[in-house]
Amino acid sequence: MMSFIKFIGCGFIFALYLIGVIFIPIDLNTTTKIINATGVLSFFVVIFSLWHNYRKSIVILTLGLLLLGAIDLIWYGIYKTGDVIYKNGYRGYLEAGKLLVFSSFTFLALSNIRFRVISRFHVPVIFLTQIIMFSRAFYQSLYLHSERIALSAMDGNSGEMGAATIAAYVVTFFGLYSAIVFIKLESKYKWFIFYASFALSFTAIMMTETRAAIVVYPAMVIAILFIEYGRQRQFVIKSLSGFLVLFLCCGLLFNKEIDRRFNELKSDVSLFTKSNDSMSSVGARFSMILAGFKSAPHGIEWQSLEQRAANILDLSKKDSRYEGAAQFLNVHMHNEIAEALSTKGIFGVVFLVIFYSSLIYYCIREKKYLLLVFPATIMLFGISDVITHDKPIPASWIVCLLLSVLFLSNQDRKNI
Repeated sequence: MMSFIKFIGCGFIFALYLIGVIFIPIDLNTTTKIINATGVLSFFVVIFSLWHNYRKSIVILTLGLLLLGAIDLIWYGIYKTGDVIYKNGYRGYLEAGKLLVFSSFTFLALSNIRFRVISRFHVPVIFLTQIIMFSRAFYQSLYLHSERIALSAMDGNSGEMGAATIAAYVVTFFGLYSAIVFIKLESKYKWFIFYASFALSFTAIMMTETRAAIVVYPAMVIAILFIEYGRQRQFVIKSLSGFLVLFLCCGLLFNKEIDRRFNELKSDVSLFTKSNDSMSSVGARFSMILAGFKSAPHGIEWQSLEQRAANILDLSKKDSRYEGAAQFLNVHMHNEIAEALSTKGIFGVVFLVIFYSSLIYYCIREKKYLLLVFPATIMLFGISDVITHDKPIPASWIVCLLLSVLFLSNQDRKNI
């Protein structure tokens, strides 16, 4: 009876996660609420299954998520008071901490549940989400004349700072989940669907004009092709040829936007390196990353956002390279390591490395090598942004990663 109740509960959680994917281009707040709500349910599933022998790999993955979320919540509990200045910054740690902690229980709860018809649900959900995502992207671009689309980020307000970047990241993670499902699809239309999915996702990313995603997403799709068919040389060449044709077509379609964005990149980098001008878009990011490292507490100490801000303001008075960072004291430092170090010292970096390592270990130990594109993407985006902070971005990769894990686990059981 208990096993049946657990199965029903896990099936409900799985269904909610599928709904969470559909809401990525509609309302990311709903996706966030689903992760938190299912996390509570998963906690009780885990409590009633304490005697279960969980595999070492899933336990390590769960601990990686749990520890990173826990340190965020502990830091928030210590430094968030009623008179803090940077309330939004603290809220980002609270929301991310909850998502990571709650999702860790969900990963553990669903690790040994066998859904024999699981593959039937992934494809229609992806199709539906892709249609909604592409339709909203075109609506924002063509009818609202948004220079950089936001999809559901910042309530769809393209004018909000960071909205387009968030949109690009969530499309990337959804695109990776789609690619993993379609590369395993048993259908004569498999390659048409695979390439069409890439084209739609990449087009949406192009509309965000987010440089990191424009580079990283195609690279990760190529990695998926190599991981799946690396031993079949001729097949890899053929599949890559089709991929490159689509890539070039998308590039030609958006060549003006790409050229403008990368010219802006070169100009901003030149201004920062030659004259220490940190007031440009890229210059401010460089400034924030440097400031994050430079303003970090010593040794094992932690510090509040207000103390970090005071340190950065002192730096900006002495060196113009830090003036750009002084304009954005209420947000993160645009680098995972710099952000972790600047608030939680060496402990923040250690727990971040544990999180990365747990993801990689799980993928390798379980021989789910396709999943390696998720930690790779998180780390690559983490060079110029913080992917484990606030709600929208963590919500997207958590949902897409868990569903990819369940999909591949079901594929493994079919092949036994």
